[in-house]
Amino acid sequence: MVDKNLTKKIADRDEEINGGENFSQKGDVLKWNLIFVFAGFSFLILFLLYSVFELQIFEGDSMYARSQRNQINIIDVPSRRGIIFDRNGEKLVENISSVDCYLDLNPFFDENGSLDDEKLVEHTEILEGILDEESILERIYIALEKEPETRRILIASDLGNDVVIDIKSLDEKLLGVDLEEGISRNYIYGKPFSHILGYTGIVTAEDFEKLDYVDFNDIVGRVGIEKYYDEYLIGEKGKIAVEVDAFGRVVSKSEALLRQAMPGKSLYTTIDLQAQKKAYEILVDGVEEYEAMSGSIVVQDVETGEILVMANYPSFDNNLFVKGITQEKFEEILNQKGNPITNKAIDAQVPPGSMFKTIIAVAGLDSGVIDTNTIYVSRAGYSFSSGVPFQEFQNNVYGSLNIVDALMLSSNIYFCEMIRNWDMNKLVPYLEDFGIGQYTGVDIQGEGSGRLPSPENKVKLAETTSPWLEPYWYPEGDSCNAVIGQGIVTTTPIQAVNWISAIANGGILHTPHLGKKLVGNDEEIILEFEENNKDFVKKEALEIVREGMRASVAGPRRVIVPLTDAKTEVAAKTGTAEFGVVDEEGKYTQTHAWVNGFFPYEKPKYSFVVFLEDGSASNNAAQLAREMVDWFADNIDF
Repeated sequence: MVDKNLTKKIADRDEEINGGENFSQKGDVLKWNLIFVFAGFSFLILFLLYSVFELQIFEGDSMYARSQRNQINIIDVPSRRGIIFDRNGEKLVENISSVDCYLDLNPFFDENGSLDDEKLVEHTEILEGILDEESILERIYIALEKEPETRRILIASDLGNDVVIDIKSLDEKLLGVDLEEGISRNYIYGKPFSHILGYTGIVTAEDFEKLDYVDFNDIVGRVGIEKYYDEYLIGEKGKIAVEVDAFGRVVSKSEALLRQAMPGKSLYTTIDLQAQKKAYEILVDGVEEYEAMSGSIVVQDVETGEILVMANYPSFDNNLFVKGITQEKFEEILNQKGNPITNKAIDAQVPPGSMFKTIIAVAGLDSGVIDTNTIYVSRAGYSFSSGVPFQEFQNNVYGSLNIVDALMLSSNIYFCEMIRNWDMNKLVPYLEDFGIGQYTGVDIQGEGSGRLPSPENKVKLAETTSPWLEPYWYPEGDSCNAVIGQGIVTTTPIQAVNWISAIANGGILHTPHLGKKLVGNDEEIILEFEENNKDFVKKEALEIVREGMRASVAGPRRVIVPLTDAKTEVAAKTGTAEFGVVDEEGKYTQTHAWVNGFFPYEKPKYSFVVFLEDGSASNNAAQLAREMVDWFADNIDF
């Protein structure tokens, strides 16, 4: 039997918990709440069904067209270009973050895949104004011609902050423009290294035709070793897939990595950072002091052909070219005194003057035309059989000379007598063996070959580029001019340092080079270079010439006085090469100043050449060489 009091207590507690309402009243409230929820949910379902119906029936065609133009774009991920170091691991070039500008071409194609030229021209004109470029449209059309499926073009790299702001301010007006993080080059030491390193730039149509490892969105080496070793330095771009809409805008933050970017190999060069900086400093002071047009210093390891120094002055800042230099600025550099753009160390093709006598002496001794007992007399009033006078430098008279004396004093008459008793056509093969008139093969863009002083070449010159020449070789006049480094013969500084290395090392003509090894991606490649020539002359002939070169610095009648008291024993040969205008007395009014040589004398390790364009007396070049040699003696172990 139920306790009535207990029943009443339960009812009273229910009333207290439910605010005075009993179970029956609460049930009614819950029913109405469920009805309201069901009604709201039903309305939402009906709204969604209506929206789907509207999209499919009324806007279906339009949305279908837009969905068709949404697509997956394959985007390049830039690779990091290989770093360049000196021989001791000091960094010469580094990569820094930059901003690149790409143009997505999808918004400029209609549904049928036809390009809207009018719209493209309108947008590229705006971009050309902002970027100060005149060839964006041309670049796009070339890219489409070469690769019709191209839809994304790199149009500018390494943008400045002002340009980035200008582009962003027009974001709503510019279709398909993407600003992305890129990688740019920074040449740490600027001018002292510009001719060696070169610089990079965006691929051109010409690059695309010639290079099978690039596309239109690549950054490639333009000149210098950046160009020569480009295929190793460039690396391999990565690839990602992203979804873009009809306007070229990314519509999804997700992306699919298709290929990981691979960095390029780093290049270790043969250049010595500190020696290069010192050589440049010497040239800056020397060119100014001697009022020369320009100057070059090259230092080579005679045993390997490695180049430790290749300095030129004047020079240019290669960092200016990374962003794309304006035509106005480029012309300003071109018009500067001394033509800063040209790498004179490898491309100054001028008469070598009396430096050339070292090769002539080797040839005469090796052929047996002369020996150490052959005497010729340096005298006043010397002339050819036709009566045309020929004389020593500044009309000096040296008396009876052997070959060592002739090199010591740099006698013109001795070598003229030698060739008058020989045959120029038999000398020419020796000149070719030493690389005259040929490329050395140095691993840097822009080398000149110079000119071989042969009878055949004189006739060719007369018939082509030099019509003022007579198409005939005079056995006395032309031959005597040739053997003293005048006439039609021209050489480059890199050739001059290379032939002196061959004389110093016993007869090996190396391929001069600046690359030492490539490192990266778990691989190390030691760069090897074939010898240009070897064992082409008797070692005894080379030894006698080395003796004459040492006598020119330290002998009893020495003429290269600036090198006499250098901090290590030096053997050298100077050259004063005439050029330019002839005065009323028939003398040239301008001369190039040259010197080449090697050190230490007893155990040759390094060869050198100093060239001063329009630098007057040859001892001016010798004075700069003295500073360079002394620096090596104080700072480099040998």
